[in-house]
Amino acid sequence: MFSQEIILKQNKSYQSYLQEAYLWTKQVLSIMEKSMVLLQDVTDGSLYEGVAYGTYTTRSLFQYMFLVQRHFAIGHFDHSWLLKHFAFLYRTILPGFQRTVAIADSNYNWFYGPESQLVFLDRYVLRNGSGNWLADLIHQNRVMEGPGQAGKGQRWCTLHTEFIWYDPGLVPKPPSDFGTPKLHYFEDWGVVTYGSALPVKTNSSFLSFKSGKLGGRAIFDIVHKNKYKEWIKGWRNFNAGHEHPDQNSFTFAPNGVPFITEALYGPKYTLLNNAVLFSSAFSGSCFKPWAGQVTEACDSKWLKYKVGPAADTQGRVEAAIERKGMVFIRGEGRSAYNPELKIRNVQRNLLLLHPQLLLVVDHIHLDPDSPVRAMSAFFHNTELPFQGTKVDGVHGAFISHGEDKYKMFWMDDTNYSNKGVVGYWNYPRGYPYNGSNYVNVTMPLRYPHTRMAYIFFGPGVDVQSFSLRGDSERVDIYLATKDHIYTIYLLTAEVTSKPLFAMVLLDNKKIVFEKEAAEVNSFPEEVEEYVSVMEDNLQHVKPVFQQMERHILGRVLNTVSFRKTAERLLQFTDKKKTEEAIEKMFAMSRKQSKGNGGKRVNLGDKLSETLADIFAQIEVNEKKERQRTSKRTYDDSPEEGDADTRAFVDYADSRKNRKGGFFKGRKFKEVHMVATAGSDSFPSTASYIRLFLLLNMAIFFLLLAVLLTRFKRGRSLHTQRCFYSILLIDCFILLYLYSSCSHMQC
Repeated sequence: MFSQEIILKQNKSYQSYLQEAYLWTKQVLSIMEKSMVLLQDVTDGSLYEGVAYGTYTTRSLFQYMFLVQRHFAIGHFDHSWLLKHFAFLYRTILPGFQRTVAIADSNYNWFYGPESQLVFLDRYVLRNGSGNWLADLIHQNRVMEGPGQAGKGQRWCTLHTEFIWYDPGLVPKPPSDFGTPKLHYFEDWGVVTYGSALPVKTNSSFLSFKSGKLGGRAIFDIVHKNKYKEWIKGWRNFNAGHEHPDQNSFTFAPNGVPFITEALYGPKYTLLNNAVLFSSAFSGSCFKPWAGQVTEACDSKWLKYKVGPAADTQGRVEAAIERKGMVFIRGEGRSAYNPELKIRNVQRNLLLLHPQLLLVVDHIHLDPDSPVRAMSAFFHNTELPFQGTKVDGVHGAFISHGEDKYKMFWMDDTNYSNKGVVGYWNYPRGYPYNGSNYVNVTMPLRYPHTRMAYIFFGPGVDVQSFSLRGDSERVDIYLATKDHIYTIYLLTAEVTSKPLFAMVLLDNKKIVFEKEAAEVNSFPEEVEEYVSVMEDNLQHVKPVFQQMERHILGRVLNTVSFRKTAERLLQFTDKKKTEEAIEKMFAMSRKQSKGNGGKRVNLGDKLSETLADIFAQIEVNEKKERQRTSKRTYDDSPEEGDADTRAFVDYADSRKNRKGGFFKGRKFKEVHMVATAGSDSFPSTASYIRLFLLLNMAIFFLLLAVLLTRFKRGRSLHTQRCFYSILLIDCFILLYLYSSCSHMQC
């Protein structure tokens, strides 16, 4: 009895919310399938909000992919973005497998997982053991206490999906290049990494650089090139609020020790992002007289990105090249600053000369009427404080990690070195971190250009001398260590006499970084017939719910709760005689109960045929409500509208008059569904059937009246046979039309 009661309650619950589940599921699929289409423009497998918030996204996204494959046969496991997403997790891990690149709002590593996401990728995408291998390493090296430990509210959130997706048949196996530092460029994200996912040991170093478009290349181009205009209405459809004003920023971890780090989840200030500010008298500056990047927010936790110059912010990676163990990276960040500063170039060059020796050169080129007279660069470490130092007139700073010291020094192209400021920046209340340690280096600027050089090195390198000399086209840096002598020729001009970015003379060896190896920007095309792609997948939903309806109706016959359930089911239809329909259901139930065995009939199927199609009627009502809501939304605010509201109301009914085959050059599949009264495809057909039915009934009675009144007894047998034949044929036509009309519920 207890089990029966549970079943009855479950049936009642299923029926009560079947329609709501259908609507909710269809809306979710509409939104998510749009996202899957847009993700095809993200060609590097990244997510623009960074690794931490990226795991926040994939925690849900991977569950969605799994569920729609399981329940609706909608397959995304061969999606182009998904095929490259492993690199987003693998190429962003610092040596030791405990921390990641912390670009944008972030903690030290991942918000959710990433073991769950990795075993998902291995089971459904990679099938090579690399996902299981990386998940095992991350699990083994988890920080249990202190900086980097998982949050209490996030620690166990993905454990169940990790168990569901884990495939023990995939033997953990590292990628083929594991153990060798590799350069990787995320072209959509605008991020370069080098030396990821290495064991912690001497010379296992990590370097990252960020200079990209706001929101990533895909979103930025969608907004600015008016792509996917059926769905997208500018920045209102996206949220770049978790990004930072961080164009041309970098991090460096020699020997795996975080030396220059991001400032994590904090205020959206340029000075907290290893970037540069310029002297300015603009009223919009957060820290007068200094002007940061135009997206920084003075009085908000979220980045500015919707309007004005902030909406057009972008940086650009111009080169990311590896040669003989050295790495050269160049970024241009001019478009991230206010045009009124009149700066022609904000160029940052990174040269990793040795795993523990990094050279950074800023090239600032001013227009003749630029009001800028100075620049201020910031460098951060979230854990270890900086201390000032000075050697042979060159100012610098260092951090202490155990007994080792990690040092930095700086000077401009006139060999002038100004004393820096070291300190700690406290975050306001409401942020998850207290603040960050920093070094601030301020230097005067000259027209037309100024070069600032910074060297960063670990305990395995002993720098003995450091000097610069520059001209209009290039800057020469002389750097001597205890073991080697480096002479670097860095070409900073836009037009140079030689097709080179830089050349390094190391003792008697020459390493050249050619311009022909520069990164070539590509621009993905809009997905062809993208609305139809989404609609093809939406068609998988209705047949599943129709099957659920038949299953539910077949299980609840003769139960006490059936009448209320039936009323709920019928309230979405246009049936006026609800009581009559319910009695018909009970009559069918009683008829079955009196049967004497034989083949059992599925009453759920029979009832679903006699009832109006609930889901088709829901779609009709939903379409009307959607049109009213959409009109009201745009009438109330014709310029902005309500993006959140439109997200739930603006998917199109593009299935009208569609048949399986080719549509504007693209082949698509049609999911066959039962013809219903509420379906948009049949109202005209039903109207014609009603008209023919009425006409045929009139003709039938007319012929019958003629037969009875006009033709008296005694007429020829042949004439009577003709009339009776006509009446018989008309009877068959009536039966056919009645059957068709009943099937169409007209």
